[in-house]
Amino acid sequence: MNRFRLIGIVIVLILLLIVSACGGSPPTPTGEETAVAPSGTAQIAKNSSSSSPIAISDDDALLVVVNNLNDSITVINVAGDANAKIAEITVGDEPRSVVLTPDKQRAYITNQASATVSVIDLTTNQKTQDIPVGVEPYGIALTPDGSRAYVTNSASNTVSVIDTASNAVAATINIPGIQPRGIAITNNNGGTGQQFVYVTQFLSQPTASGGVNLDQGSEGKVFVLSTTDDAQIQGVITLAAHDTGFAADRTKFGGTATDPTFAYPNQLQAIVLKNGRGYLPNVAASPEGPVKFNVDTQAFLSVFDVAAKSELSSGTINLHAAVKTQTFTPKLFVANPWAIAFKHASNDGYVVSAASDVLVKVTLDDNGIPSVVTNTADGDTTRVALIDVGKNPRGVVINNADTRAYVMNYISKDVSVIDLSASPEVELARVQSADLPAEGSDGAKFLLGNELFNSSRGEFDEGVAERLSNEGWQSCASCHPDGLTDGVVWAFASGPRKTVPLNGTFSPVNQTGDQRILNYSAVFDEVEDFELNIRGVSGGQGLIVLEGTTDQDPNVKAFDPPNAARVQLHVNGIAAWDAIVAWTQSRIPSPVSPYNGVDPNSELGLQIAQGSQLFTQANCQACHGGAKWATNQVDFPRSSPFAETITTGVDPEPPVGQLARFLRQVGTFDPANPLEKNANNFQALGQLGYNPPSLLSIYAFSPYLHNGACLTLDCVLENQTHRDAGGVTGVLEDPAARAALVQFLISIDASTAPVSP
Repeated sequence: MNRFRLIGIVIVLILLLIVSACGGSPPTPTGEETAVAPSGTAQIAKNSSSSSPIAISDDDALLVVVNNLNDSITVINVAGDANAKIAEITVGDEPRSVVLTPDKQRAYITNQASATVSVIDLTTNQKTQDIPVGVEPYGIALTPDGSRAYVTNSASNTVSVIDTASNAVAATINIPGIQPRGIAITNNNGGTGQQFVYVTQFLSQPTASGGVNLDQGSEGKVFVLSTTDDAQIQGVITLAAHDTGFAADRTKFGGTATDPTFAYPNQLQAIVLKNGRGYLPNVAASPEGPVKFNVDTQAFLSVFDVAAKSELSSGTINLHAAVKTQTFTPKLFVANPWAIAFKHASNDGYVVSAASDVLVKVTLDDNGIPSVVTNTADGDTTRVALIDVGKNPRGVVINNADTRAYVMNYISKDVSVIDLSASPEVELARVQSADLPAEGSDGAKFLLGNELFNSSRGEFDEGVAERLSNEGWQSCASCHPDGLTDGVVWAFASGPRKTVPLNGTFSPVNQTGDQRILNYSAVFDEVEDFELNIRGVSGGQGLIVLEGTTDQDPNVKAFDPPNAARVQLHVNGIAAWDAIVAWTQSRIPSPVSPYNGVDPNSELGLQIAQGSQLFTQANCQACHGGAKWATNQVDFPRSSPFAETITTGVDPEPPVGQLARFLRQVGTFDPANPLEKNANNFQALGQLGYNPPSLLSIYAFSPYLHNGACLTLDCVLENQTHRDAGGVTGVLEDPAARAALVQFLISIDASTAPVSP
């Protein structure tokens, strides 16, 4: 994709305009779905608008789907079940979401990596314009009359408001949170007058008395805007942690063998409005130990009351809990809920399970509270109502007739057509939206690595399946969305550890020859070592097998013997771990800095330049130099016996080996801190120091440090031992100097020239 060419041309527009409100009293926000166009006005959309990678026209005739991996969109004729591809149109880099104007004349598409919104003329199927917006635009939604498009800019922490008559940005709204993603707009008062806009914060943030390492320590947020006031935030909806319906053995922490677990909503990717309620599928986090598949990530559907601007606390459900209670076996849990759509004339809805490749049917009661639909199977067993779709589904829309659902499948690059009038619902057809790479090509290997990283299941040439987690519970992407981080601090055997973003694992200029030592305590040296996480955390059988069998090889451990080039399962002749490594080396994007494109002669530009000089003066490059912005490197042969000294004599029980040569003392380990405990409640690793992380796009990966102790980079630099770790003292004593260095750190992305160590 073009992001990997390190294109850094980004235009940041910061305009704060106050748009005068329409006359009369503002309507009460209801979130009702259906609107009727008043006589003599512009065409009004039939439904509220929500960001999605797939959209359908109001006449149920035209479908437009985003092809993120191909930098294109596809237009499909779905009238009368034609299901025929009309055109594929190139847009910007990494398109994410699409909306259609009510008159079916235009489509607007957000391009995350190129910081633009593409405009498509649907009468000619031609791109007519790219509108510069903020950095990393993700979600987009339209007002009912189609006059304004609202775009969430996940790196800028802003919302761009586009006037669709001029296709120019009319206002930029600052969001008091991080990574705005999902967005939805009401369709009240017949679609005229004031409407309300709801924007999700992708990753949850700690509560005042909590922390990202506690089951009830963080909360999700939804920001409320008004279409008649671009200057003021109208409210903030907080989404709290909830009981998961699962128990954990916490006897080692002073609890019981059946302690109830809680999880907080996280990865708030999408939002849909229906009948005065907002619905947000999300990957909830339960980080307190032990880190075990059925008590770490959960499949939440969170609910809020539109009028009250508050969570409907009795409405949030855990989809996994419904699978737990079904009597039919084998069970398939519904990992990574990513999107949802409802029928228009009934209370039935369908949640996309991105990792398990299914839709989950839900229904709402009269108060809008969801429940999972179950069917009777084999006469006397119950089973959650699931509908098989393509690989890694990420979006769903339903036609106005309520007869068809259309599902965007990210990995298989196709659209599943679902017959909603059948009982049970079934997939009718697949429409290929973009070409797959040639069999046996590098592209095929990259796509397979992407698939296995995002899947909770897996199907292999050797005739086995469901190896990636226990009953489809989770995928690698459950904690590493897009290969990055969920911002959660988990209780691992080595201690509390924040999920590491994987974009800095390999050097962007030497992808096969320059790899970091892995994890905060240098406990792994190969990507293949995460076979241990598939088995021990996700509960899967794994991918490394004994010669001539599909039995898992029991001799899998870190360091010795090496896990690369072991006997593996295959897909289409490609070794599974080889594919995951190839994808990790070259296909994980580094978020674009919000400062990309800043005038170097502006006040901010000069401060960034000063920070760059201070970076080298303080010798920060001793730990954070080079193309991957981290100097630790696998500089030894992988062999058995192992060439490096493995240190195991530090406190954790059972002992955890680490490569002490690569650790650095930065003053962030406090043995007296009760949080510095591992999964067995023994003292965590940290006495010998930590493995320096990559600074590539570091601005995007709060909280910071191994234990998430700092929410900001300013906090990181308050630690004198850390800021003097390069061996040069005094350079960063002045708070103004530290402030300049922080601005430089925020500016670092794939387009930044690295500093040599």
